[in-house]
Amino acid sequence: MQASSIDAIASALEPVLPDVGQFSSPDGAVTLMLTDIADAPRVAEQLGEERWAALLRDHEALVRQLVAHHDGQIVKAQRDGFLASFPSAHAGLHCAVELQRTLGAGPTPADAPRILVRTGLHSGFVIVNAEELLGRNVVLAARIAAHAKGGEILVSSVLKEYTESDPSFQFAERGEFHFKGVLGEHIVYAVLWEREGA
Repeated sequence: MQASSIDAIASALEPVLPDVGQFSSPDGAVTLMLTDIADAPRVAEQLGEERWAALLRDHEALVRQLVAHHDGQIVKAQRDGFLASFPSAHAGLHCAVELQRTLGAGPTPADAPRILVRTGLHSGFVIVNAEELLGRNVVLAARIAAHAKGGEILVSSVLKEYTESDPSFQFAERGEFHFKGVLGEHIVYAVLWEREGA
């Protein structure tokens, strides 16, 4: 299986580690969102080099705008993939939902593939000089995102606990997973988002 942009970000964690703490809340909690375009190699092939490059520019501009709107920061970008950090779980999840709704709002041209984004989120804690723990949280967010299908938002049980009191979010359990590089079993939930007006 060809490595996705999410995998590429997960494999390049070391340069990210010193920076993520800047974007956490005062108690050290940080919400990480990883996102990329589903089946990107096929989409790139269908569009051709010039149209794919234009799509990537537009996609990056949209992601950066929405992340900033929700008080987040882009920590790392790789091709069509992004790692963003938010000071609250609610902000990160609202951003993920808005990203899906924005991308699905417009019509798809007849000669273009439908662009679907897959997203994973996890909330954890940043402990000063404990890069292993921080790395684990980034890896967990990446593994969750890698299980998402196009148009799907998957979250950890921790993020669900932080946000489930918000009536605008609804969740469905997707199962218990053992992720490579992360100890233990992890329950993953899908966020049941809808296009506005749907």
